[in-house]
Amino acid sequence: MNFKFLFATLLVLSAVPSFAYAEDQFFDSGGVKIRYVTEGEGEAVVLIHGWMSDVTMWGPKLSPLAGFKLIALDVRGHGKSDKPHDPPKYGAEMAADVVRLLDHLKIKKAHLVGYSMGAFIAGKVAATQPKRVLSLVYGGQAPLLAGEAGAKEIDVFAKAVEDGKGLAPYLMYVRPELNEKTAEAFAKIAYDGKDVKAWAVAGKSFKGLEVKVRDLKKCNVPTLFIHGEKEAESTKSRVAILIQEMPWSTLKVLDGADHVTTLAKPAFGTGLVQFLLANKSK
Repeated sequence: MNFKFLFATLLVLSAVPSFAYAEDQFFDSGGVKIRYVTEGEGEAVVLIHGWMSDVTMWGPKLSPLAGFKLIALDVRGHGKSDKPHDPPKYGAEMAADVVRLLDHLKIKKAHLVGYSMGAFIAGKVAATQPKRVLSLVYGGQAPLLAGEAGAKEIDVFAKAVEDGKGLAPYLMYVRPELNEKTAEAFAKIAYDGKDVKAWAVAGKSFKGLEVKVRDLKKCNVPTLFIHGEKEAESTKSRVAILIQEMPWSTLKVLDGADHVTTLAKPAFGTGLVQFLLANKSK
């Protein structure tokens, strides 16, 4: 989760099934309006985006994947979903939205694909509602284990939002090579018109997405961790722990990729599709 990731979400992912002219749909999730889009028919695959992104992270065009119903939602506080500023409306509620979406669509079980923050959310669903999950893909991250929430980057972002003087200080933190003038220009492009307060509250709520390994192990479905060779060491370490604890999981590392470029690599899309096809239950 960083400044570069915001721009990476604008990339067209040539190998990943991507959303084409899908009609916006909405449902009420505990009093919060959630936007979602769907494509295709078959087993459900729920795509969960990263922090400060929305369904467009999965690409501007969604080609149907035979035998699957692809579903992407805007996590609360993001995209076209409601953006409450009340902290209790986030955390575990972001994972509850996924389960409520399945209920709304009358879907008993689904494959879950989460990238970055989406991996935290998918992990929370797996730990709390294991019977609703067919398989799991954790992209660029892993479930947050107890005591791991909290990041300096999020704190800097939230403080800049609270100070109300623009987000140049945040950009200068994550991109130290930027001078103040350049950071201000980038901040205007990236954040004007966005509900940055909602993003800050969502980011500060990640503790509510923490899980325990013993609870994750109750969801012993096919699991794929996929990240770049240059991913953060903290993520690599957590993945290594979880793979050891969950021998039914596998790891795919993309050569030369980092948190941003992993998502745009053709190998990410092909790996995701191969995994879904290999674990189709019908």
